[in-house]
Amino acid sequence: MKRIAYIVLVGMLMACVGSQGLLNERAGVQDWTVFRGSPSLCGYTDCALPDAPQLLWSVTTQTRTVAAPIVFNSVVYMLSRRGELRGYTAEGDSCFYHHLNTPVEASFIAKDSTLYVGRIDGKVTALSMDGKGKGANVLWEYETLGQISGSPNLVGNQLLVGSYDGSMYTFQTKTGRKTGQWETGYYINGTAAVWKHWMMFGGCDSWVRVVDTSTGRMTDSLELDTYVPASPAILDGVACACDYNGNMYEMVLEEGKIVNHRKLLASSADNDGQEGGVVSMPTMTRKDVYVLSGDRYISCVSRESGKVRWRKMLRGVTGECSPLVAQDKVLVCTKDGHVSILDSEDGAELWHYEIGEPIIASPAICGDRFFILTSRGTLLCFV
Repeated sequence: MKRIAYIVLVGMLMACVGSQGLLNERAGVQDWTVFRGSPSLCGYTDCALPDAPQLLWSVTTQTRTVAAPIVFNSVVYMLSRRGELRGYTAEGDSCFYHHLNTPVEASFIAKDSTLYVGRIDGKVTALSMDGKGKGANVLWEYETLGQISGSPNLVGNQLLVGSYDGSMYTFQTKTGRKTGQWETGYYINGTAAVWKHWMMFGGCDSWVRVVDTSTGRMTDSLELDTYVPASPAILDGVACACDYNGNMYEMVLEEGKIVNHRKLLASSADNDGQEGGVVSMPTMTRKDVYVLSGDRYISCVSRESGKVRWRKMLRGVTGECSPLVAQDKVLVCTKDGHVSILDSEDGAELWHYEIGEPIIASPAICGDRFFILTSRGTLLCFV
């Protein structure tokens, strides 16, 4: 284990109150408990990234990792593909370990001292943390008929999980009782995005669907040009989603209905003429949408005009790790190990760090620091 530690984390993760209402769904200002920061999956946080980040500490587990890290009760958790769940303190010290004894690729989520995990074997597992630092108790499990590749999500007291059996499920968080199931007929790779009591999810059948979780009724759907490999994002009742060809769509929601939609970005205009391979998510602010495109580009698209405001070639090859926006800065990672912070207004590179290991998992941003997890199981904390 490699550790560089010299600053004690005091008052961790302050100033993360969502002035745009984006983070009010999150469990406290000291946590990053949901994939991409909030159930809306918009990828925006009011936390500010440091001007000149320094590596505070790093730990190396040498285990393949796909799932994004989360911060829960000021402990940073990571989950290896082999099912090893590890927790680290603010100083990078190991404080938790639990083995699920099954492969896991999906990101996981936390609420009320419980971790919810979707597994490759198709099971959903709820783990109650015992507070003693070592081990966890299984509260309940439910077995779907296909692998789970997308993170669970939450709306109220319901857990949302998509499966390769072609169904989106909802469960009562405390008991694991299934409260809903919607069959699509094809794989569901991504996570359901949440806005109020509605959820939106895409699938490999090219359709985006909207479900009212309070009634269990599917309220609308829209067919895109090709299949949807990742999750949509929602902000203030407007959703964005990308298809595999690199097209990005904007959809306006009213009372669970898609009342208007447009192709905000066409692949032929912003993908170097190369069809296919786009598996990242869009990141939304009230002004712009940020999306990875082509092999090495990130684009900023104006939501008002629908025009590309700027386009930046990254230092490495794009992959599944979608960008995050923190106030006026964009945090973007490449699958060959480059981490960059860009100016959100013009795309200028403000900071760069080369880890040298592939990055697939989405980062976590908390207060004045952020966490990067590589696919080889190295967790890094920058401040």
